[in-house]
Amino acid sequence: MPAYDNAAIANALDDFGDLLEIAGEDRYRFLSYHKAAHAVRAWDEDIMSTANAGRLTEIPGIGAKIAAIIESLIARGEFPGLDEVTARVPASVIELIRIPGLGPKKAKTLYDTLAVASIDDLEEAIAEGRLAGLPGFGDKTVENIAEGIERYRSLSERILLADALPLAEKLAEELRALPGVADATYAGSIRRMKETVGDIDVLVSAEDGPAVMAAVRDLPIVTDVLGSGETKTSVMTTSGRQADVRVVPPESFGAALQYFTGSAEHNVHLREIAKARGLKINEYGLFRIADGERLASTCEEDIYAALGMPVMPPEVREDAGEIELALEGRVPDLVALGDIRGDLHAHTTATDGRSTLEQNRAHAAELGYEYLGVTDHAYELRMVGGLDIGELEAQWARVDELNARGDGGPRLLKAIELNIDDEGGVDYPPEVLARFDYCIASLHHGFSQPRELATRRLLVAMENPYVDIIGHPTGRLLGRRDPFDLDMEAVIAKAAETGTTLELNAHPERLDLNDVHLRMARKAGVRVVIDTDAHEAGQFSHMRWGVATARRGWQSPADVLNTLPLEELLASLKRNARR
Repeated sequence: MPAYDNAAIANALDDFGDLLEIAGEDRYRFLSYHKAAHAVRAWDEDIMSTANAGRLTEIPGIGAKIAAIIESLIARGEFPGLDEVTARVPASVIELIRIPGLGPKKAKTLYDTLAVASIDDLEEAIAEGRLAGLPGFGDKTVENIAEGIERYRSLSERILLADALPLAEKLAEELRALPGVADATYAGSIRRMKETVGDIDVLVSAEDGPAVMAAVRDLPIVTDVLGSGETKTSVMTTSGRQADVRVVPPESFGAALQYFTGSAEHNVHLREIAKARGLKINEYGLFRIADGERLASTCEEDIYAALGMPVMPPEVREDAGEIELALEGRVPDLVALGDIRGDLHAHTTATDGRSTLEQNRAHAAELGYEYLGVTDHAYELRMVGGLDIGELEAQWARVDELNARGDGGPRLLKAIELNIDDEGGVDYPPEVLARFDYCIASLHHGFSQPRELATRRLLVAMENPYVDIIGHPTGRLLGRRDPFDLDMEAVIAKAAETGTTLELNAHPERLDLNDVHLRMARKAGVRVVIDTDAHEAGQFSHMRWGVATARRGWQSPADVLNTLPLEELLASLKRNARR
């Protein structure tokens, strides 16, 4: 029986939903598969364990029908109904809608009229000029699609951290269960919690390398062996991702873990320090050059100690100043998931969310949160049901009712996600903005605007005394949409001047701000807030990815707004701190 991780199941559900949409199926039907995929990705438990326990319908959004589909996929590697749909639309057509600017309707047009069933087919059709005259495919659209293909090819080689890490954890867990394996863990950019990763690297500690490699080739999660030797095996997994498994003897495990975690720049700097001290460092250990004696190798702490420094958290090993700090005997005091007291950015069914206010509050209570922001979209974003004044009044009344329950649940905060217009203005007049506990303001349009205009919009918005937080500042979607062209130095300087908090959006496709911008903010004394931007209650689990990115950006608990107790948080908000 094959083994699947959550991302593999979610991807299969999403792909089927996309096929249904391209094939012209009922909207409710294909959206149900996307909703189920969202729920599986956000599910904290291993999907195989949930399925084996017969508990798939406990996952929000998973009914009996989709549970049966998941069970079939796990048991037999088959997706019920797939053959019937692919008889009408080849599965390869899914790849087309991954290209920016090419949605399901256009993909169906290309397939129906030109038999374009893959990106290769599309490139050939563009080169031959066969898209000319097709409805909806003007010259500019075709030019954008051609550019989108190039961008897609370069970005699709990397995996979102949120997809890669669960697979790496599952692979390491299976390896640790093998006879003769002392330990197994992931390394590389996954261990450094980089926002996207290439191949998945797993390191195994064992004496009998060939036996471990033979066992790796037979793991249920493996679908194909790309290459295998006595100490390294490269495989394809049920997620369609490559994984490289290396085995080292236990006495070299610490040195190998340090070496294969990287980054390359961090390791080069360490080698320079070692060389200056008459030492050399590699994946086998730290050695004295004069006589070849191995001084450290079994654990990372010993490697770093031999170089005169404490071990550094993997997330900061990017040669961004962490080595200099460690040589002074210090390491960054990094925020941890347990420091987070609440989430200040979450949507409900009042606009484009998929969970009710009550469901969000109940899930936040399960997480032990002290507070939760209610931040539906403001009026001008009407395409997702932005709230007018009457709708706000109704929501506030319900918030007051829930807060009055006295059931120990989190305090709901009356907030909003405002839209920043081309002049830097936001929805609602000042007398309405003043009634919110806080306001998030975000850029939602104008992604191709020139740098000066896009930057000015943020700078003007931050001058508004009621804009407490800037949401997902650069607007990027990893692998799908480039960020706004912003002068981030000017943005961060204005945030420092106005006391505006910058959001680190924890959605795994955003992780916005990135680690470089976070270090800039920290240096400027700008506080950040880690939010999930949850559109359903299960997405509160995305906080994990935001905290990982915050750690990469050297954020301490003191740098993060939502590590504060409620009353301190409210007092620290821009609208209150400057009174």
